[in-house]
Amino acid sequence: MKKFGKDINDIFDLKQSFIKNNDSLYENQKKIINVARNQILREKCKNCNHLLMSEVDFSKQKIEYKLCSNCGHLNGIYEDTKEFAYAVYVEDETNYYSKDLYHSETKKLWLDRVKSVYDPKSFFLKDIIISSLNKNDLIIDVGAGSGYFLQALRNSGFSNIQGYEVSEKQVIFANEMLGEQLVNLVELDNLEEVLLNTSAKVVSMIGVLEHLVNPRKILSAIEKNINIQYIYISIPLFSYSVFFEFLKEDMFHRQLAGGHTHLYSNESIGYFCEEFNLDIIGKWQFGADSMDLYRVLRLNLIEKNVSQKILEIFEDKFKEVMNSVQLILDQSEFSSEVHLVLKKRI
Repeated sequence: MKKFGKDINDIFDLKQSFIKNNDSLYENQKKIINVARNQILREKCKNCNHLLMSEVDFSKQKIEYKLCSNCGHLNGIYEDTKEFAYAVYVEDETNYYSKDLYHSETKKLWLDRVKSVYDPKSFFLKDIIISSLNKNDLIIDVGAGSGYFLQALRNSGFSNIQGYEVSEKQVIFANEMLGEQLVNLVELDNLEEVLLNTSAKVVSMIGVLEHLVNPRKILSAIEKNINIQYIYISIPLFSYSVFFEFLKEDMFHRQLAGGHTHLYSNESIGYFCEEFNLDIIGKWQFGADSMDLYRVLRLNLIEKNVSQKILEIFEDKFKEVMNSVQLILDQSEFSSEVHLVLKKRI
């Protein structure tokens, strides 16, 4: 199965917070950038472990990037160390990651996000694998966060589900929203062990692979576990959004900054699928590049002190074409996000 596009209006209101809170998000992002710049230099590609060339391809928000000559993966020059991961994702006194981005305060907001963002993902997965599962097969969601995808799985009829999350506050919140103890707290160092020993037939990692200290170890653990047959992942891509972000350095960059220290490409995805014996059986490409372009242009217009009338004309006209523009970008297979259902080769 291969499909493109998704109604961007489903996330338009959610992404408005990126504009409303741009200044605070940007200040927070600068703190994460400073943490990254204090880490050791990355010598090998995050995706294929090949030595990176010495030449820098570009610099953005004080971070330099290199394209891997072996697999086409985009790498920031600073390593994702355990220290960096804890500073960005695990709540303690050093945490810089803005929970306002993903942490809903009410059950209604939580359910709205499940419906608009995560239900379509679970339906996509179900359409592809439902004929290969029975009702007792276990699905685990690694990096379960606030429990959105677990609820979406329940909405799709899956009942034997569990989640794993490294943030204790997110675990507490997710289980409160879910109404039962479905999300388990796991240490960063123990994710590999969880995947080596789980009895799950399906593993989902929604926006997770790119944040792991060592994604190659996680993929290797999945390959070694004979119980796991399917993987569902969504990952950010080297895409139009990266270039749109070049248009305004002093704003919150969604695609390539903060916790996104490296980005996948079609080539680097193909590489890890070959290495870890995976076949792509479902691909859904839809991004938010047009929303990122809208943000950049709108913030620039505000800085130009255009009248409210002009700003409203821009907003209305851009919203009319936003979906059409995004679909074209998605169909080029160079948009900001892809969802993949992978099957292990026997």
